[in-house]
Amino acid sequence: MNYLKAEHLKFKRTISNKLLFIAPFLTALFAWIIGGFYGFQYMTFYWWYAFLLPGTIAILCSLAHQKEERAGKYYSVLSVPISLKRFEYAKALILIEKLLVAAVFLAVITAVTNLISPALAVYSVGRNFAGSIALMIASIWQIPLCLLLVRKTGLFLPIAINTLLGILMPILLGNTAFAWVYPYCWAAKTAELLMGIESNGTFAGVAPFSWSVLLPLVFSVILYVLLALWDAADFSKKEGIDRKSVV
Repeated sequence: MNYLKAEHLKFKRTISNKLLFIAPFLTALFAWIIGGFYGFQYMTFYWWYAFLLPGTIAILCSLAHQKEERAGKYYSVLSVPISLKRFEYAKALILIEKLLVAAVFLAVITAVTNLISPALAVYSVGRNFAGSIALMIASIWQIPLCLLLVRKTGLFLPIAINTLLGILMPILLGNTAFAWVYPYCWAAKTAELLMGIESNGTFAGVAPFSWSVLLPLVFSVILYVLLALWDAADFSKKEGIDRKSVV
């Protein structure tokens, strides 16, 4: 719990917190410009999972890493007797919390249509929130992956890789059987099954609830755990190397 509190404090008054509102707002703005009232809801969710969400995750991870680097290459962490694995687990969990804030904010924006023009709303208020949170869960595996990549390659490559793969893979593989096993397609499958959004961004209508929508979410959680274990194990290697230089 102390690890989580410490990570929480690090995010206070940072650009990362502003990004949680800026990115969903820009997504909704683009969708409004392109789709108007009728296309606003489904196009917002499509633009979010296909374009802005992967980039937002990568940027949040890069900013978290950059903050520690600027503070003396993780000096504040390596100079105290803490578990580096737990530190990294806490960072990944806090980033999930941050994404949840963005998901709820996005759902609030899309639900405005239900108030202003109910006849043009393609989703209920509940579906707005369920869909937004489900898309977030389908993407959480990207957090430990980006945390690992940003330490290995620097700030910009993970942003480029995560954003490009998030855009291209659902388009290339979204309508194939590979979509079920390829992680970058899981958000697209969630959007298709829960929101009626095809991988090319077209709206096919909201289908009745199917338990199959849970599959990409379960896959994402499992991969998140595996990647978090890998990321934490890799970060803990600093314990025997960098701490000697700190001391």
